[in-house]
Amino acid sequence: MLRLLVLLLCLLSVEPVAAGSAAAGVDAPQARDNNPAREWTEWDGPVSGPAAQPGRSVWFLASDLRNGGVVGVYRGLAEAGRLLGWRLTLLDGQGQGSSLLRFLESAQRERPAAVALGGFDAQEFRPQIERLRALGVTVLGWHAGDKPGPLPGLLFTNISTSPLAAAQAAADYIVASSHGPVGVVLFTDSRFAIATAKTRQAVRQLQACRRCKVLAVEDLSLAQVQQQLPDKVTELYRRHGRAWTHSIGINDLYYDSIGHPLGKLNAFVANISLGDGSLSAMRRIRAGLMQEATIAEPLHLHGWQMADELNRAFAGQPPSLYVTQPHLLVRQTIRDSYLSIGYDPDNGYRRAYAAIWFPRH
Repeated sequence: MLRLLVLLLCLLSVEPVAAGSAAAGVDAPQARDNNPAREWTEWDGPVSGPAAQPGRSVWFLASDLRNGGVVGVYRGLAEAGRLLGWRLTLLDGQGQGSSLLRFLESAQRERPAAVALGGFDAQEFRPQIERLRALGVTVLGWHAGDKPGPLPGLLFTNISTSPLAAAQAAADYIVASSHGPVGVVLFTDSRFAIATAKTRQAVRQLQACRRCKVLAVEDLSLAQVQQQLPDKVTELYRRHGRAWTHSIGINDLYYDSIGHPLGKLNAFVANISLGDGSLSAMRRIRAGLMQEATIAEPLHLHGWQMADELNRAFAGQPPSLYVTQPHLLVRQTIRDSYLSIGYDPDNGYRRAYAAIWFPRH
């Protein structure tokens, strides 16, 4: 408790967040610059809400802890959860639906205050989630649906950046940074609704570009990408050759495995990811090795946002409806600090959330 108090005092010792009137569930938002390459220095999220609801038990069900996005969100939630005085349980599905099903069934017996879905589609487990909700367990998710916000009858809320904004940022970057004909292969995983939404939007954006051509949309499971991608790259290059100039992947994981097969073919392809800004991706981009850009999400912030949304649910209040914007990371915009902790905007979000949970009187 003493450590929590010290952390709280440190968070709140910096300038207070200005309060204002409510609008669409978010109070006094700052003017938002939608340029995806911007420096995000101003807090544009909620500034009011319920005080801390301590003593809660929260289970975080990770789709796969090999996914850096899921890990980053959990770390943010764990950091915020310690401040709020919650008991967190981390369970790793290891990319197996059967494991996630078993965890959800265990939650029905154990009845934690909340279950957080980390990076898998809620619709796939609708019966289990509906039973949890009937037992009074709050269920919310990160990348658990095709868009951010509440999923009526299923999730209290789904936390994500706008998948359409991420797809548009990637397509815009390709068009603006290239000259001459553009041939794009898209890598997706149709098990995830958010991945399908991102891919469809990217295709639509590219089809509006006269010198761009969508060469292929490849459905490769993230859980099997290390095994499947090398042969797929060879096949794609045999089919398209130098016409394949760019790739768009719905996750950085695809590019963890693409370097060796492209290198063997002596092929240069500009690889861009629609998420999540993993540490390995940022190191590749900084080194100029097989990845040119990633559309990063503020993973630690999303973990704190998850804590705030849960706190609102515990207090009987509606979700905030806050949606963050994605951030384009290229070699010039990756800070040294991101290489150790991930993309973490210096916009005061920790202060802002702590000021909501522990108001000063």
